[in-house]
Amino acid sequence: MLLKLALWQDVEEYLEKRSDVVIPVGSTEQHGPSGPLGTDLVIAEELANELGEERRAAVAPPLPFGVSQLHGAFPGTISLKPATLLAAVADAIESLASQGFRRFLLVNGHHASKEILTAACAQVHAQISDARCLSVQWYELPEVRSILLEMFGAREGHHATPGELSVVRRFYPRAVIDLPPMERFEPVQQMVAWSAQDFRQRYPDGRVGSDPSLSNSSLGDRIFAAASRALVEVHRRLVEDP
Repeated sequence: MLLKLALWQDVEEYLEKRSDVVIPVGSTEQHGPSGPLGTDLVIAEELANELGEERRAAVAPPLPFGVSQLHGAFPGTISLKPATLLAAVADAIESLASQGFRRFLLVNGHHASKEILTAACAQVHAQISDARCLSVQWYELPEVRSILLEMFGAREGHHATPGELSVVRRFYPRAVIDLPPMERFEPVQQMVAWSAQDFRQRYPDGRVGSDPSLSNSSLGDRIFAAASRALVEVHRRLVEDP
């Protein structure tokens, strides 16, 4: 059940039987020379919607912005301060909890928001004794990491990756630009940047140690399917474990 399309009566009936809700969290930020600004948002929302359909769960509208200060030197990026994102997520969950929701699964698509979402869940647990809140990064799921390693190896990189762009191609094939094969690939062991300008100087085309030319919609099908299967099990444990 998508809350954005539901009537309040639908939600009231839902809450008579269950108390779980899925909340997708994305970002609006540059994704290299070929990926759309909404890459993280698209993936988080589509995974959450798929999970909602599979588990007949309520799915909240996505949060479209994340902690993206490092990408601010690239036009189109929209960033929230960490405290703002923490407050927005905590307030949204508090609002839902006041109506009877108690199981909250955050499906996150943006790495830099990870710690903030973990803190939001900790705050929820401190304030609502019978609540369960869990933040899951789809790209960190073991089933997904295994496939990404198999498909791309070191060329997956850290940002504007072929894995995430392959998933975007599954839903918006025209949103990802085809790139010629990279003649020379230089892996990046760990991303380093201290400011938006520093980031752009170090990574001038926006990608970080990745080879986005490898993105492919058929590979996106496999990645999305693996992530979806894994999220079903995560959701089942969150809702059904005593």
